[in-house]
Amino acid sequence: MHGILNITFEQKRNRTVAREIRQQAPLRVIRPFYPEGEGTAHLYLLNATAGILEGDQLEISLRLEKGTHAVVTTPAATRVHPTPSGEARQRTTLSVGPGATLEYLAEPVLPYAGAAFHQETDIFLEEQAILFYADLLGPGRLARGESFAYRLYENQLRIVDPEGVLVQERFRLAPSERPLEEIGVMEGFSHLGTLYLFCPESARMRLLTAFRSVERADLFWGATLLSRRGLAVRALAHDTPALHGFFLTSGTFFERRCWGDPSPPFENIDHS
Repeated sequence: MHGILNITFEQKRNRTVAREIRQQAPLRVIRPFYPEGEGTAHLYLLNATAGILEGDQLEISLRLEKGTHAVVTTPAATRVHPTPSGEARQRTTLSVGPGATLEYLAEPVLPYAGAAFHQETDIFLEEQAILFYADLLGPGRLARGESFAYRLYENQLRIVDPEGVLVQERFRLAPSERPLEEIGVMEGFSHLGTLYLFCPESARMRLLTAFRSVERADLFWGATLLSRRGLAVRALAHDTPALHGFFLTSGTFFERRCWGDPSPPFENIDHS
């Protein structure tokens, strides 16, 4: 199926609203809701089928205009079903306007046994745009004994601003070609998470210092400054709750630092 989801957010009387929504099955969206008050729009991206199927071509485009603030997530993991004779693809384009804020934290991608899935994401940041972007990958259906049984997972990410490229990465996992459990790949862990944070310069070093002060025995992870505007965090875990909880806590701390709120130490934040 060729799924399409295009959404444009605008600022209207200090409230972020969806000015335009275009959707085509299997992709759909529930109208934005406002659990934090009128300013920030929360949005669930949905797949109306049981997951991503062989031959699916999915296109997601989100545009945040000047001064808007949106929190975007999914209600469940993205399940990629077996593709015995083909593949599935998803392309995501995120455009964050001047002074706008996008918090994007989807549930993990779970490629099932025999699946081949290509994921491509392009993000454009305008001046003073703030971004929290998390990408999570699981090993498959562990309850059925599947662990790294998919044929192929390929992920491409590019983040740019008016000055040029901020992030460009591509990785390809093919378990039949190289065991993922070995050193230099997953190193005995089952879940991979990547987090990109773009924030005011005044908050960037404080965020890095805070991340480096965290001690988590259940994770193997690191954080580093990018050349401009942001920082990157990559983590390996043994299960989804550990990785997801770490990123949710990161999001809470990120929000407080970006807006200058007094914050407790990172490890003491309650994100419930």
